[in-house]
Amino acid sequence: MTVESVTAETSAAPEARGRVEGRGRTRPSITGGVLGVVFAGLSVTPSLVPRAWFVQALLLGVCAITGYGLGAFLGWAYRALELPDLPPRVRRAAWRVVWVVALVGLPVAAWLGRGYQEEQRVLLGMDTDVSWLWLLAPYVGLLLAALLLGIGRAVKWVARTLFGPLRRVVPPRVAWLVAIVVTAVVSWFLLSGVLIGTGIDVADELFEGSNDDDKPGVVDPQSPYRSGGPESGVSWQSIGREGRQFIWEGLTAEEIAAVVGDPEAVEPVRAYVGLLAAEDARERAALAMDELRQLGGFERGAIAVAAGTGSGWIDPKMSSALEYATHGDVAIVSTQYSYLPSWMSVLVDRERAEANAETLIAALRVELDGLPADQRPELYVFGESLGAFSIDSAFTSVENMATTTDGALLVGPPSFDQTWQKVVDGRDEGSPVWKPRYGDGALVRVAATDRDLLDLTLVWETDNPIIYLVHPSDPIVAWTADHAAWLDPRGPDVSPHVVAWPVVGMWQMTVDQLNANGVPAGHGHIYDETVVTAWSEIVGPPSLPQAELEAIRAAILDPPR
Repeated sequence: MTVESVTAETSAAPEARGRVEGRGRTRPSITGGVLGVVFAGLSVTPSLVPRAWFVQALLLGVCAITGYGLGAFLGWAYRALELPDLPPRVRRAAWRVVWVVALVGLPVAAWLGRGYQEEQRVLLGMDTDVSWLWLLAPYVGLLLAALLLGIGRAVKWVARTLFGPLRRVVPPRVAWLVAIVVTAVVSWFLLSGVLIGTGIDVADELFEGSNDDDKPGVVDPQSPYRSGGPESGVSWQSIGREGRQFIWEGLTAEEIAAVVGDPEAVEPVRAYVGLLAAEDARERAALAMDELRQLGGFERGAIAVAAGTGSGWIDPKMSSALEYATHGDVAIVSTQYSYLPSWMSVLVDRERAEANAETLIAALRVELDGLPADQRPELYVFGESLGAFSIDSAFTSVENMATTTDGALLVGPPSFDQTWQKVVDGRDEGSPVWKPRYGDGALVRVAATDRDLLDLTLVWETDNPIIYLVHPSDPIVAWTADHAAWLDPRGPDVSPHVVAWPVVGMWQMTVDQLNANGVPAGHGHIYDETVVTAWSEIVGPPSLPQAELEAIRAAILDPPR
């Protein structure tokens, strides 16, 4: 053999190996297929709230592609160690098994999952009518997974296409690095800058347009105690869709008197400043202070700051319960910070949600501090979900909240709420994550039911109680938390079949948020029945008489309009 022939063979070897490796990298991953089917099968198990069949299809598809991605990575790591690959015949047989399990086993798993859904619906007091379309969920989910896989392979093809010309001018490893970085940057630009960015702009314009429309039946009550009325400094139209509903829902003195039996009940003040009224949060807070002055808010016994969710929605039952509990001697004030619904605000408006309540509370504190102590209304704060996060963000801790307010009601706080997480992290030993006992319940109480709030083993040692309402089955509170810790011990309304699966469990809690409000009161993200007792504890002592509590509860659960 000549020197020239040896040199030719040596120089050709890397190119040949590259072609072989290239074919190896483009073939489907058997470890990805196995793990994808396993994750898809686990996805049919129950989670915190029941799921519709199309939500199950979405969940299965996302779990399948996640499993495939993790399995493909494990396969790549195996090959990177230069360990022996499966023989072609064994690989083909393994793929046949995977396809049989996917096409036959997954529908069987879906049938079992449908049974779990029926059991869970019984546990939550729901009807047991689970659609037989649940059996189609695996096929729809696999189609979704195939679509996502195709997108992933298209991105990979872009990187490989870039690698070809780059390897001719730089070393292969450098070429791969450059190709991957360029592909990642371009993909992220398209996803965040074009798709997500454009989508958010379109959504913002869409919801800004709907902000001008009224909900059915909503009209200007023309009350001298409410924004948009004859004494108000803001126009009815500027208040916005959710704000106008909040104003319209306000109770009259007669309605309150009929429920609580107090002929001296007064009409509460409701002040609301929408996004259209001012450019930024500081200006809206200043307008809100003007509204309180003009509507007589500073002459009431209490002022409550209500934090809205996303587009400005304020829980009507929390607001009405407070108005009943104070016999109308309260002013509720709020400002809008977004046009987007809550779930979109979590993604793109979280900073505005944080700043909104903080700015409003700071402006109100300045006004209250300027009043004589004997003429100063009490200050309450409340919010639900993103609203609870907004309120909590205005304080460094629950201790700080208790020293600067006269009470707080925070309902279903999202798991990224740092003040709530401090309560969870500082809980007394032995108390569960979903009902942390903090400081022996002397300053803060976390409750799911009236019984939790009225626990005789707990004694308030403050005149400024802070109450969190949390259900064990609320995925909005549980999301991103340690799934295993959330189930240890599991709450009374959580199915015994729920398992803290790695990866799959987190996806289950994520899609659970789509139906967090689709369950009966007392479960999920619905806290209607407990807010009355919560407000009774906050505006006391003493707590409201039992007969009055029951009358208020009946009124807010079945409002006259």
